[in-house]
Amino acid sequence: MKVEIINPKVITYKLSPDRNDAEYHMCMWARYIFDCDNGRLNINSDAGDYSYGWGYNEHEDFMHLMSRVNSGYLLNKITDRTVFHIDKSKERTIDNVRKYGIIYFGIENQEELNSIIDDINNIDDGASEETFLREVDDIVPKIDWESIEIVKDYPSGAVTVVELFMKYIQPEIKDKVASQI
Repeated sequence: MKVEIINPKVITYKLSPDRNDAEYHMCMWARYIFDCDNGRLNINSDAGDYSYGWGYNEHEDFMHLMSRVNSGYLLNKITDRTVFHIDKSKERTIDNVRKYGIIYFGIENQEELNSIIDDINNIDDGASEETFLREVDDIVPKIDWESIEIVKDYPSGAVTVVELFMKYIQPEIKDKVASQI
């Protein structure tokens, strides 16, 4: 068995917002750790820890990739939409009820439609996904499950670290990459 010490190319950016910075209350510290040899980004912060590994790519330097990613792409890599958003779920479900209700869901007239919309709007804002599904199913006579919209957002901590990356870290990376050309 051969044991070998390697010195990988790892670049760390540390963010420390000043108390007067707008971002201070969203994230008081963050470290963005780029493992260039393995194509891995680790973000450790008080807004949460996130990580994603792209893997080694012999055709593109990892920091070049990081200089050109956009926020949506990075969010999709480091996290999933896991936070139930009841207001958007109500809005989209109501849109479906308005669009298909009288024809497909057994709603007989505009008055009944308006009452159903009011009932959906009155579902508790603290309801879980499952509670929302079941309550809409109870409210709308013949609604199918596909017409009840469950809208999820990214965790706020992930959004915060990506916004900070785009605003502060990526411009630094772009400058460094440009200077190496």
